[in-house]
Amino acid sequence: MDRTQTFIKDCLFTKCLEDPEKPFNENRFQDTLLLLPTDGGLTSRLQRQQRKSKLNLDNLQKVSQLESADKQLEKRDYQRINKNSKIALREYINNCKKNTKKCLKLAYENKITDKEDLLHYIEEKHPTIYESLPQYVDFVPMYKELWINYIKELLNITKNLKTFNGSLALLKLSMADYNGALLRVTKSKNKTLIGLQGIVIWDSQKFFIMIVKGNIIDEIKCIPKKGTVFQFEIPISDDDDSALRYSILGDRFKYRSVDRAGRKFKSRRCDDMLYYVQN
Repeated sequence: MDRTQTFIKDCLFTKCLEDPEKPFNENRFQDTLLLLPTDGGLTSRLQRQQRKSKLNLDNLQKVSQLESADKQLEKRDYQRINKNSKIALREYINNCKKNTKKCLKLAYENKITDKEDLLHYIEEKHPTIYESLPQYVDFVPMYKELWINYIKELLNITKNLKTFNGSLALLKLSMADYNGALLRVTKSKNKTLIGLQGIVIWDSQKFFIMIVKGNIIDEIKCIPKKGTVFQFEIPISDDDDSALRYSILGDRFKYRSVDRAGRKFKSRRCDDMLYYVQN
């Protein structure tokens, strides 16, 4: 500060102090101005963020409300998607059944007994029906390329069966996914179903929905699990015909594949299984 400046002494110190020269004599004023370094406002910003991030009852209630709203939204989306998939599957099955009946009627009216001739006739005369017909060949890769590799990896099946654990395999098979499996009906209370063989396109709670190869036309069949025994084979290698054969008791399999994955099957009485032993 310039000491020659008289404004402070004449206007301020003369009114406040008896001796205006006292502040100057005590060296209260310095010739240099001291400047301290600052952080550019970083400390104040951090303090504001800390105040905002402090947990209180209102913030906790807001967070819980937001989380519950997100969960409800996810649940609604899952229910909507699940519902739409079930509706689409039901429509597909019904359309396939209707078109199969139409094809059988056309085969009877035109006296066509060969499968290839019938498909060629429908492709030329009724292209809309032909496009919506279920073809067994289209589902074969689902079995050979997907399900076989999946079940082999699940059971850890190799060419050397000495390391194969049979009891552990049964536990894994009870929780496995059978969408794409090739199943054959060996026993059933409905005698017309015995001998049917097809690829599972949907493993529902009470039915195995399968695509079955027919003599004239391929069909989609809904095979009930109740009162039915299914059989399937797991090939060990591609070089020979050796395979592991298992049977499924439909009465004990009346669960969805999703529910079976987290279910622990317990030992229980088998009085209701006498049908399979006696017959």
